[in-house]
Amino acid sequence: MIRWASAADAEGMARAQVASWEGAYRGLMPNEVIDRLTVDVRTTGWNRILADPDPQTAAFVAEHTGELVGLSFIGPTRDDDLDPHRFGEVFAIYVAPEHWGHGHGKGLMVRSLDWLREAGFSAAMLWVFDTNEIGRGFYERGGWRLDEAIKIDDSFGAPMRELRYRIGLPKKS
Repeated sequence: MIRWASAADAEGMARAQVASWEGAYRGLMPNEVIDRLTVDVRTTGWNRILADPDPQTAAFVAEHTGELVGLSFIGPTRDDDLDPHRFGEVFAIYVAPEHWGHGHGKGLMVRSLDWLREAGFSAAMLWVFDTNEIGRGFYERGGWRLDEAIKIDDSFGAPMRELRYRIGLPKKS
């Protein structure tokens, strides 16, 4: 089940995000970067986002038998070279590894792209670590395509190369 996230979901979202990072990024980035991403740290971040939501953003969660197993967070692009009225951005999409391959990520992505389309965006973009083959495969199977943009993100304390993907959001008839 995919539903809107609420303030009560912050800890569950943090648990899913931390588990996803552990499963996807361990060995792809320095261990100290992953070790700093704790449930407490992410709960604080999600509490801040969910307590006073920006009406231009949306957060969704995936549940399985009453357990929160994934999340997505979306809004207008933050990239200066893209029109924020045309491009939405998938800021985050995470599913706990024990639930990979069960359709939760796809459900979150479909709901997120529908929300962006309904909000008036005609395209979406996201950033992914270049070494994240699991994530890149997921996006490519969903119709996302690389554009030419590359950035080095050092906000995690270690330089990480990221690639930008895009997808069109044609109006549904």
